[in-house]
Amino acid sequence: MAQIQLKQISKKFKDEMIIENLNLDIKDGSFTVLVGPSGCGKSTTLRMVAGLE
Repeated sequence: MAQIQLKQISKKFKDEMIIENLNLDIKDGSFTVLVGPSGCGKSTTLRMVAGLE
């Protein structure tokens, strides 16, 4: 079975901290949605999970 587990993940662009100390557990078979305002790091988080960042 598969799962996604992020522990203490941070991402910084130049001098601006975009994502700081993110902890996320997605269990196998679950349906997870990332929601939030524009610029809060949703796409960056997905790109990190996909290995593009």
